[in-house]
Amino acid sequence: MTRTQQRSRLDAVREHVRSHGRRWTVAKGAIVEALISTDCHLSVQQVHDRVTTRFPQIDRSTVHRVLLTLAEEHVVHVLGKQGEARYGMADQPHHHAVCARCGQEAEIPSTAVAPALTAAAAATGFSFDTGSITLTGLCETCRAAS
Repeated sequence: MTRTQQRSRLDAVREHVRSHGRRWTVAKGAIVEALISTDCHLSVQQVHDRVTTRFPQIDRSTVHRVLLTLAEEHVVHVLGKQGEARYGMADQPHHHAVCARCGQEAEIPSTAVAPALTAAAAATGFSFDTGSITLTGLCETCRAAS
């Protein structure tokens, strides 16, 4: 992703937060930038490490609180991995596959899951939150080792 695309994505997230009557702070902006600049989900410590290169005054507890707030605002989603929550941007729909044995993860395009969700909704009458779904199973390596 180019710097211009990252900036555009950051601007859209900032506008989303403000349009819902929430504050946009330096810490919030730095944390969103850290998440936008990567293709993976990061732990609180990993986000903190990235943020403090530019903003050394932002402590780890602030990063944690802001990530929780961003999750409440539906800006990020939380992905659990072996007892440690990790955070990723939620502004572009995608889902996750997580290995139950080793914790390896992969992103699943939302288009790959959409037909199954449509069928499940038709069969049950439920309406599903399609922002982020996590499927667990065994990765190729762990399946081969079994």
